[in-house]
Amino acid sequence: TSNFEKDNLYLETAFKDITKIWLDNLNQINKVNYLMIAEAPLWGQVKKYIYNPKTNNSQFFYRSDLGDILKKTIESKDEFIKVCNEIGFLIVDISPFPLNTKDTKINYGKNQDGSKKLTKKQYRELVSLTIPTFFDLKIKAIKPKQSKNIKAFFRYARVKNTFQDLISDVLIENETINSENDIGDISQNGGGIDKVKLKQILTSK
Repeated sequence: TSNFEKDNLYLETAFKDITKIWLDNLNQINKVNYLMIAEAPLWGQVKKYIYNPKTNNSQFFYRSDLGDILKKTIESKDEFIKVCNEIGFLIVDISPFPLNTKDTKINYGKNQDGSKKLTKKQYRELVSLTIPTFFDLKIKAIKPKQSKNIKAFFRYARVKNTFQDLISDVLIENETINSENDIGDISQNGGGIDKVKLKQILTSK
């Protein structure tokens, strides 16, 4: 609580910037065919975010992961975002808070740099409490552009295991999926994307 004002100032500013970037990007997509469910951007001082063309791709989603599947070379982050938009590939986060070990005193994954990792119970409660004002609103914004055969999947198996019921309820209510069984994941041991799983999703339409 002693750090709340400082952390909150960062979180409010980051939330506004990230939301604008995400909505601007959504406007570039004609039809959402693939919905990848992530956690939250790292953001921080460098504004690390999958939809920020000024930051590099990371293990979260390398350009080569997509390029190899589509059999094309993707030269830059700008081109990566453009290709994602062209095929109707959209990434949506489950939490509005870009927590990290350097900018906030709590975070999602590590006890590091004086920042403490949320417990699984705390993390689940945080997502549950913000669903009506964040994730549900994102899905409602997507709905007018939603393909009839949209494929939804988690980036990380650990996120799927913790939040699948909460996230599925929202997606079912918005007619994105029919049941919990419709959502898989594309993670693999070591943290990268399982390109076999992703290829199956991208070539199944």
